[in-house]
Parts: sequence; structure tokens; C-alpha cells
Amino acid sequence: MDRHPAAPGPAVADGRPPAPDPTPAPATPAPVPPAAGGRTPRPGRRLAAAQAVWALGYLAAAVLGGLTRLPSPPVAFVWPAAGVAVLWFVLTPPRYRLRVAMPLLLGLAFVANLATQAPALVSAAFALANVAHAVVGGTVFLRLARRTPDTLRDGHGLLALGAASAAGAVAGAPVLLAVLGPQGLAGALEIVLLWVPRFAASTAVVMALVLAWRAARADAGAAAAAGTAPRGRRPLEVALVLPAALAVNTVVYARQDEDAFAFLVLPVTVLVGWRLGPAWTATYGALTAALGVVATLQGYGPFSTVRPVTTQTLVVQAFIAVTGLVGLALSIEVVQRRLALEASDRRGDVLARTLEAAVVPNALLVLAPPAAGTVRYANPAMERWWSDDGGGGTVVGRRWPDLLDPAEHAGFAAVLADLATGRVGSWEGQLVHRTRSGERRTCLLVAAALHDEGPAGQPERVANVQLVDVTERTDLEARLAHQAMHDALTGLPNRVLLLDRIAQALAAAPRAGGAVAVLFLDLDHFKRVNDSLGHAVGDQVLAEVATRLVRAVRPGDTVARLGGDEFVVCCPAVADRAAGAALAARVLREVCRPVTVDGREVGVGASVGMTLARAGTDPGDLLREADTAMYEAKVDGRGRAAFFSERLFDRVRLDLELDGELRAAVAERAFVLHVQPLVEIATGRVTAVEALLRWQHPRRGLLLPGAWLDVAETSGLMPRLGAWALDAALAGWPRVARRHGEHVRVHVNVSAAQLRDGGFGGVVEAALARTGTPPDRVVLELTETHLLTVHDALVAELDRIRSLGVRLSVDDFGTGYSSLTQLTALPVDEVKIDRSFVAAMTTDPRSRAVVEGVVAMARAMQLDVVGEGVETREVARALADAGCRVAQGYLWGRPAPLGEDPEEG
Repeated sequence: MDRHPAAPGPAVADGRPPAPDPTPAPATPAPVPPAAGGRTPRPGRRLAAAQAVWALGYLAAAVLGGLTRLPSPPVAFVWPAAGVAVLWFVLTPPRYRLRVAMPLLLGLAFVANLATQAPALVSAAFALANVAHAVVGGTVFLRLARRTPDTLRDGHGLLALGAASAAGAVAGAPVLLAVLGPQGLAGALEIVLLWVPRFAASTAVVMALVLAWRAARADAGAAAAAGTAPRGRRPLEVALVLPAALAVNTVVYARQDEDAFAFLVLPVTVLVGWRLGPAWTATYGALTAALGVVATLQGYGPFSTVRPVTTQTLVVQAFIAVTGLVGLALSIEVVQRRLALEASDRRGDVLARTLEAAVVPNALLVLAPPAAGTVRYANPAMERWWSDDGGGGTVVGRRWPDLLDPAEHAGFAAVLADLATGRVGSWEGQLVHRTRSGERRTCLLVAAALHDEGPAGQPERVANVQLVDVTERTDLEARLAHQAMHDALTGLPNRVLLLDRIAQALAAAPRAGGAVAVLFLDLDHFKRVNDSLGHAVGDQVLAEVATRLVRAVRPGDTVARLGGDEFVVCCPAVADRAAGAALAARVLREVCRPVTVDGREVGVGASVGMTLARAGTDPGDLLREADTAMYEAKVDGRGRAAFFSERLFDRVRLDLELDGELRAAVAERAFVLHVQPLVEIATGRVTAVEALLRWQHPRRGLLLPGAWLDVAETSGLMPRLGAWALDAALAGWPRVARRHGEHVRVHVNVSAAQLRDGGFGGVVEAALARTGTPPDRVVLELTETHLLTVHDALVAELDRIRSLGVRLSVDDFGTGYSSLTQLTALPVDEVKIDRSFVAAMTTDPRSRAVVEGVVAMARAMQLDVVGEGVETREVARALADAGCRVAQGYLWGRPAPLGEDPEEG
């Protein structure tokens, strides 16, 4: 035990232990002023300066501790140097704590003890015990106070401080006992009782004082940097409360033999902690601790008569620690509560300002009957939206159902009831509203139940309502959806919508009675009209034919345009073949009359093919049969109607013959690839090529897909043929890259049959591995009809392909029913606008509008766009003006064999 003079332990007289430095060096030493010549000291010099400051602080604290030396046993009553030692460890940069600071502390403590004529063993014991106290206490504090290890700001930090003080003190005692050797149970207990309380209390007081003031300085600096006033207490309040509290302590410690009077310091300690803040409370704690120690040593105060000395030390240190921690804990709690209230007020102010400045209409609705739905509060945006005509009045006090279209009242009443009873916490949906002027607006309404305070202060459940006007968006979606499933020129349904209508008619046929008839109408010699009079006149003729067809059919029939001069009529509930023939005759009479365009009569003729649904036929079968019958009508002389009959099955026989030839051709790989470039309109630079499959027929020569593709699809050959085409296209990419550059991509068409049964991702992956083609140079083109069969398996298959780096494109966009929801569900990268819209851009405003709409939609969905079928520079310019960057067509080249230059158009 420290019965000999020792610097770092409870040292004795001549060693004069050090006192705590009120403002010790920070964790990162403060910059030293530049040396002569303007040089900034090196980091090593700054470290040395900081360690010197700590050493001086430690010695000063040891001197103060030495002044409290007892005559018997000859030990210091308090040891503030213990707190400085822990701070030295905590506030030294981590890499220098054990390498520099603690060895310096060990040597300093040992030398100081030797200087007081303490034996070497005792000096070493005290030195090691001091170091153990600093290392263990500092480590515990750093572990427990991770958020603010260099300041004291909250209750967590205060607990960390208490734990660190106790742990350090307890850690030092075994070291001291181990070095001093056997002391017996009584001697060891005396060492522990003299060591632990003094070191724990002294450490807590010194660390609290320093760290609380560091926190106060940091807060003041942050406030100055932010340009706000610091949160410190007013000097007048400090000047009144602190001296008064110290005076009470002085009175208490001036008495003798009155232990109960010690508790009089608790009320003033609470007052200081409540009013002055942590920094001044820590200062008060240090001053009262010093006052108590001095009074006790002088024989005054409530603890002056406690004996023996070990018990007196224990009682005094415990009293100092408890009263100090109580005041500091109260002070920190008061500050934390004040900060929380200020933060809450700021959040409330920000919320109020946000609601007032929000551009989204917002309101609070009463949920309790009988005023359910009444608007209690509306922000300015809500008032502006409701009174969009600029008139007066306010929406507050009105019932929200009064703002709704009458058809929405019942549904919204149910929503309010669910929110009021708590069956749902929130609701979201689209409702049609009416503004003050009566204008109907489609709005997305989001309602959430909240707890509020009613007019009489009672708790009340209200609904927070936010309103987003989506009228323009829903109108645009409706227009785009209509454009996607209707023909741009005539406004009639397109192929995909027609197939859907035929399917519905077939499903309803057993209930409706009769058969489903399909009429396929093609204008005779219409190409002459376009060639001689121009496409503009041709478009007017087509529009008039569409109008006549709608007039000729029954109200429940569907008239569609498939493209070009082809029209189809779906007629449910046709009694028999005779009724179908009468309908076809009426259609021909209505259509085959001259059309007057700009004062000129244009003759119109048409051929009609017709079929009646039989058991097992599907929409595709009916279209093919009616198409076959229409060609039969043309063969028979045009201008007439023909029924699909048994003799037309000869055509099926020919298809079977073609099927056999196709199978042989697939086995012999009698196919070749042609490529057509995709170019950048502005520069003419080739960005990609599309691989197009051709059949080298042994008798009929080179056949385009139109002559055999349908047969290949129906015969199940497309997966094999498509896989071969993919391999050939990828294998040919290096030749394309050498000609046009490594940036060029190769587009390969994908059949629906290739995707139908799954596993296509593996086919693509194998082709990439075999050919070594970079995946990001491959684009797979899906026809728009794939959008009709979006399902999880297809999306997963396409996701797998995209994960390889391959891009996906939607071909012939606009000719089918392109649901925006379905399009967004597919992981595609590009849209190719169908040639029928692109070619008509310069002559048909509606076609141009479709192209511009598709480009805008693709941009919004972050998809690339390619225009197909560009044959003139006028169309190319119009396409570029619409925002389309890349195009394809005869203007830049016709398809040519892979490796040859495309034939220019």
C-alpha cells in the first residue's frame, strides 16, 4: 500500500502528486503555432508537445494529491492524478497510447516515487498499479462510450465514466498487491480499502470535470459555426446559484459531529444540476469534493470523527462520488430533455411549414359521426386545387363526399367507416372528384388514420388525406392504350384486339346461339390508287371504306383493320351460311362504290372471304380460313365473296408439302443469312445489323420468310431453325465488326415458339459460349404479340437472358395491342416502331402522332427506339424530328448476304 511517498499512487509527502489539468490536450493534439519562418510543426513534434502537457498535468495533480497526505498511514487522502492518468490514455491517439503515453506514465510514476525515497519495489508497485488503472479504466470507458469517447453528453456516457472509474481502481489493487508481496488478509484488505475508493472517486470527479467542459466547448464551437446562439447558462444565473450552493456546503462542512447535516448538500446539488448544466455541475462537484476533503482533514464536517482512517476514506469518497454523480446525472437528463423538446418543436415547425408549402393538396377529415368526412384542415395547395376558378370560399368545413362525383359516394363512405373503426390503417385509390367550378378530375387519394386532439381536448381519430391529380396521366394512358389496340388511320381495332373479340364471341356462342362468322375483306388493285394518286388519297379511301364497313354490319359486330387494305369483320350469332352470305353481300354493296376525293371519283373494289366457326376452331384458324377464302375470291375474279370450303383444303395439302420440304431444308441447313443495317440518322453511322433468314429452295430459288414462315411456325420447326439462325448470326458478328467497328450489334429475330416451352435462355447461353460473341453485342427481337402472354415463366426466361448481357427489343411496335402494364412487366431495352407508321409520317398526321407518342413513351420508360421502313430522306428527317435517333430501311440499304455490302435502295 502507499505508505511511502509515491507519485502515481496515493503518494507521500515529498513526491507532491499532480492535479488534473482543467483543459487537457484533446484526443488529436491541438495544432502548435507555426515555427519561425512560417513552418508548421511536424506530427512528431505535436505528439511530443501533447505528451509533455499530459506529463506536467499528471505531476500537478500528484502534487495536489500529496497535499492531502495523512500522517498515519502516510497516504494521500485523495488522488486526482488517477483521473489525469485515465484521461491521458483516453485522449491520446490510439496508436500512441501503449507505445508512448503509458510507458511515459510508468517511468514518470516510478521516478517520482524514487525521488521521495520510496524503495524501488514500492515505487514499481505504485507505478504499475497507476498504469493498470489508466489502461483498464480508459479501455472500459472507450468501449462503453463509443459515440462520444472524448466528451460527456448523456447518461450513457455518465454510466461509462462510473464503470471506468470503478474498473480502473479495482484493476490497480491486484497489481499493487502482486508487486508488494504477501501482506496477510488484514493488510491486503487495508490496501484495497485505501486504494479503490480514493482512485474511483478521484477518477470520476476529474474525468467528469474535464469531459463535461470539453462537451461544452464543442457545443459552443458548433453553435458558432452554425451561426446560432450557444446553449450555455446565463452568467448571472451561474453567479447566483453556484456561490449559494457552495456556501451551503461550507456551512455543512464547518460543523462537527453532525452526520445528518451531510444530507443538506443534496438539495443544493439537485438545484445546481437542474439549473446550471453539466459543465458547471461538474465544476461544482469538484469544488465540493475539495471542500469536503479539506474540511475532513482539518477535523471538520460530518465525517471528521469517523474512525478508522480506512472507514473514513471509504465514507468520504463514497459521499463525494454519490453526490457528484447525482447532480451530474440530473443535469445531463435536464439537458437531454431540453434538447428533445427543442427537436420536437423544430420538427413540429418544419412539419407545419412543409404542409403549408407543399404542392400536394392535403387535408384532415373528421372520422367520428355525425360529422364524418368533414374537412377540419386544408393546406393552401388543397384550397387552390378546389377553387381552381379563382373564386372565393374555402374547403374547410365542407364534407369530402361533396367533392366527389356522386358515383363515388358509397365507396368512399365505406372507406371512412373502415378508417374510423380501425379495420384499416390506410387506404389508397383513384376517385373522380369535382372542383368548385364543377370540373371532373381523376385523383389518386391516399388516406391514413391518425390520432388527434379534438376541439375539447379529447383524443379523436382523424384521416390525413393527400390528393394527387392524375387526370392528364390517365387520359394519356387511355389515349396510348387506344392507339396501341386500334388502327391509327381508321380508328378501327387492330389484329390483336380483333383476335380477342373473336375469342370472346367463340366463348359466348353456346349461350348466344348461332355460329361465329369471320369476313376477311381485301381491296382490289388498291396499290394502283397509291401509285397513281398517292398515299394521301389512298388513306382517304381507306378511311371511307372503314366508315362504310361500320355502317354495313350489325351493332354487335366488330370491324378491324389488319394493315394495308385488309379489313376483317367478326359477326357473332350468325344463323347459318345463308345469313352469312347475305351479310357478305351487304358488305360488298356498301364498300364497292366510288369514293370522291378532292372532286375526283376513285373506284373501289373488294374481295371477301368468309368462314363459319366449327367445333374446335380458334381465332387464328378462323382468320386463316377467311384469308384463304378471300384469296379464292380474288382467283375467281375479284369483287365477290367466297366461302371457305373443302376444296380449299388443297391449300392445306400444299402447306403439308411445304412442311416436308422445310423439314428437309432444316436438316440440310439450306438457309442463308442476310443482314440489313440499322443506322444513326444524323450521321449515317451503322450501329447494328439485323440478321434476316432466307430459304435457298432447290426449285423456287431464294425464298423470303413470307413464303414459308407460317408453315414453319405451325410445324414446330421454329425452335430448331431459330437456334441455327442465332448460331449463324453470332458466328458472323466478327465479320460485321471488322466492317463496321466493334461497337456494332447484331439483331436476331426470336419466334414465339422459341419462348413458348422455356429453356431458351440456355440456348442463348450455349450460342454465346460456342461463338465467343460478346453478349452486349447481341439484341434479340421479340414480336409485339409476345406482350400478350406475359407470365412469370416468360419474365424469368427473359430476365435470365438479360442477365447474360444480351439486350431485348420489341419488333413491329404499334401493330398489336401493347398494354403499357404488360410492356413494363417485360425486361426489354428497345422498341422498334412498325414501318406502317413510319412510312406514313410525312403524309398522315395521325401516324406521325403515333410515332411521336411511342418515342415519348419509350423515353419515359428509358427504352431505346428504332424506326423501321425508312425509304425516303423526308421520312428520315421526320423521324429524327420526332426524337428517334436510330432507323432502318431501304434508304440506307436492302438486305444482303452476310459479309457483303447491303444493296442500297
